[in-house]
Amino acid sequence: MNFEFLQQATSRELEQFKSVCNQLLSRTYVVRTLYRPGKGRVNNPDYTFLSRNFEAVQEYLGLLDWDLRHDDLNGYYYVVNTDEANRCNLNKKETAILLALRLLYEDNQDRLGLEQDAVCTVRDVLEKVVTDYAILPSKPNMAEVKRALTLLENHSIIQRIEGKFNQSSCKFAILPTILTAVSGEKLNAVVSVLRKEEADEEAEEDSAD
Repeated sequence: MNFEFLQQATSRELEQFKSVCNQLLSRTYVVRTLYRPGKGRVNNPDYTFLSRNFEAVQEYLGLLDWDLRHDDLNGYYYVVNTDEANRCNLNKKETAILLALRLLYEDNQDRLGLEQDAVCTVRDVLEKVVTDYAILPSKPNMAEVKRALTLLENHSIIQRIEGKFNQSSCKFAILPTILTAVSGEKLNAVVSVLRKEEADEEAEEDSAD
């Protein structure tokens, strides 16, 4: 690794270097803009730092078997473990909610602004899960919804704008990072699997009756 950056960086730059690396390892993504109450979308200084010091961060994370990548069009950096380790495992309902977010993002792509965020509510997500695509047979309870959405916010897939995740009126932005988290091919495959599982479970229940 070229240690030139670390040798020449100021103490403030070193602190930001550590902060950005830890953020990538814990949250997967660093996005170009962030929502701030009263200000709307603002530039993310960590994204700007990565734009200036991409090679130094990439080389450092590479030593830890992480590959730093950049989606310039949609405005985010993200890491992928080259050993396919340290994956975030979701349960069935969390997976269904993630898929619903991806479907909502796809529905809104033609109307997205420059920031590439799709704004929706918890109610929109639940309707997509149960009514529009029938990924699940019934709505998850609000505690499960809050837990799933909090997890996804912690990984920079969504960002809350107003309200709480256990309220149907809660408004949040689906970030473009959803495109990497769930590709179009993976979306169709997983939705089919979930629907088949639900159909099989219903068939077993009918047989038991």
